[in-house]
Amino acid sequence: MGVILKRTLQRTLGLSAVIISVLAGILGGFVLARSAEIMNVPAFGYYLNQRLIEQHTTVFFLICGVLLMVIVSAVSTGLIAGEVHEGTFRMLVAKPNSRMSILLGKILGMLIGALMLMVMSLSAMYLMNYVCGSYDGNIFGSLLSYFPGYLLYGLIVTLFFSSLAVLLSCVAKKRIIALLPMLLVIILVLVLPLVVRLVLSIRGSFSLDALGYVDLNYHFGSIFRWCMEPFGGINGTAGQLEIPTMLMNIFRQTPIDPDLAHSPNSGVITTVNNMIPAGIVLTVYLALTVINYTASFAIIRRKDV
Repeated sequence: MGVILKRTLQRTLGLSAVIISVLAGILGGFVLARSAEIMNVPAFGYYLNQRLIEQHTTVFFLICGVLLMVIVSAVSTGLIAGEVHEGTFRMLVAKPNSRMSILLGKILGMLIGALMLMVMSLSAMYLMNYVCGSYDGNIFGSLLSYFPGYLLYGLIVTLFFSSLAVLLSCVAKKRIIALLPMLLVIILVLVLPLVVRLVLSIRGSFSLDALGYVDLNYHFGSIFRWCMEPFGGINGTAGQLEIPTMLMNIFRQTPIDPDLAHSPNSGVITTVNNMIPAGIVLTVYLALTVINYTASFAIIRRKDV
C-alpha cells in the first residue's frame, strides 16, 4: 500500500497542480493587499472585519472552493477508472495487493496531496498579502489566526468531494465518464443557484428560500461559518456582510423601520440564516462521505477488471 500511496501522492502533487495552487494563492493575496491599501480606516474593528470578510470570501470561493473542488474531483475520478481504462489495474491486483489496500492507498495519497496543495495555496495567499499589504502586527495576526479553520473546512470539502468522485471512479470504466457528473454537480448546485441569487439580489428580492435546500453554496457556507466560530467567527456591519449574504447565503438582511435604526446607514438587520442548522448540514455531509467511501470499497471488491 505504501508504494501506491506514494505514487498517488506524486500524481496529486503534479507540477501543474502545484503551480495553479500557488498562483491562486498569490493572486488572492495580491487582491486582498490592494484592497487593504485603498480602504479608509474609520476604526480598528471595522477595518479588521472588512479585511476578514474579504479573506473569508477569497478562501471560500477560490482556494477551498473552485480550485480545491476541481483538483480533488479531477484526481479522484481517475484513481480507479483511469487504471481500469489503461489496463494497469489488472497488474495491481495481480501483485500481492488486496483491492482494499489498493483503494485505501490511493485515497490516502490523494487526501495528503490535496492537504499539501491547500497549505501551499493558503501560505502563498498570506505571504503575498503581507508583502504587498500595509498591516500592523495585530491586524495580520488576526488574519493569520483563521489558518487552522481554513484547513479544517478544506479537509471537509476534500473528504466529501473526493468520496463522491471515488465512488464514480469505482463505477465507471473511463475517467471522463466519472468526471463529467462531478462537473455537472459543481455547475448545477454551485454555480446555478449562485447566479439565481445574484439576479434576485439585483432585483431587490431574496424570497426564493427553497433554493437553499439544494444550494451547495449555502450548505458549505454554513459549514464554513461553523469552522470559523472557534477562531472568532464571521462578524461585521450589515454593509460588510452583504457579500456573504448574497454569495454564500449564510446571512439574511431584513429591512427595518428607519425610526428604529441606530444610525442613518443601518437600514437593515443582518442575522444568521438558520433555515438548515449548520450542525445538521455538517452531519448530513459527513454521513454521505462515509456512505460514499463504504460503497466504493464494496464495489471495488467485486469489480470486474
